[in-house]
Amino acid sequence: MAVAYKDFLDPAHLTRIENYSLMAKTAVEGFLSGMHRSVFHGFGTEFLQYRNYVPGEDLKYLDWKVYAKRDELVTKVYQEETSMNCYFVVDASASHHYQGERAACTKLRYACMIAASLAYLATRQGDNISLFAYQDTIVEALEPGHRTGQLHRFLQALTRLQPEGQANHERLLKSMTHHMRSRGLVVYLSDMLEAEETLPRMLQNLRFQHCDVLALQILDPDERDLPHGYPVRYIDSETEKEVVASADAVRGEYEKSMDQFMDDLKNGYRRAQVDYKPLITTDHLGHALSQYLHHRESLA
Repeated sequence: MAVAYKDFLDPAHLTRIENYSLMAKTAVEGFLSGMHRSVFHGFGTEFLQYRNYVPGEDLKYLDWKVYAKRDELVTKVYQEETSMNCYFVVDASASHHYQGERAACTKLRYACMIAASLAYLATRQGDNISLFAYQDTIVEALEPGHRTGQLHRFLQALTRLQPEGQANHERLLKSMTHHMRSRGLVVYLSDMLEAEETLPRMLQNLRFQHCDVLALQILDPDERDLPHGYPVRYIDSETEKEVVASADAVRGEYEKSMDQFMDDLKNGYRRAQVDYKPLITTDHLGHALSQYLHHRESLA
């Protein structure tokens, strides 16, 4: 029985694979096999992909065999032409410990699965990968690199993460700027809760470091629609404050506030010229992979 490529990207399937290396390979290979036209036409150490020829470019990079077959001018792209630094930033604060009944994993596990898959993909494209994970302080820091073992070190750091403490976004972003040596892409993963006024501004500052930013918001389905139909005790995982309420009684106001929060984030990132994508932990990983490839291709 054939397995649809989306099944390989389903977090309910992927979260059962404890090894991040195998999980990332399964997700990325499943994603690429489902694409009508892969961005990868070769996996050698030099040749990475084709792109449309731009008049005035050096003709020595034209692929004349493709021209003969398709009557189409395409240029070969090599690793040294496209490689860049990819900085992955993971919010590992206590709020990411949450997992509702409909989700197959916690928010942190989902964020790590995305980071692992994107790092695997970036490595195959010849990019340098880096990791910064933080709570109230930075708990994991891996400098950009592409040498043998870099992906393994990256994935091992993800396995050590445990959701704890409060997120100190400002401290993290100030520390990061000292590690940015050249132009690159920052992939930021967080639930972004209660930070709609601060995060767009702070991530915009990374653009002044000549970095493009892709902000991926990770939320549990419960956080979008408050599904419980009975009195529930809600506990803030970072501050430990408690509120007892009937979900039915507060759902309308909650959803209105949540929609406003999401709109504020979206508008803030638009003004900051930061690419923003909200994700739910039940979404298959193809959404994140597609967003990353689209953003990465625009930087080539």
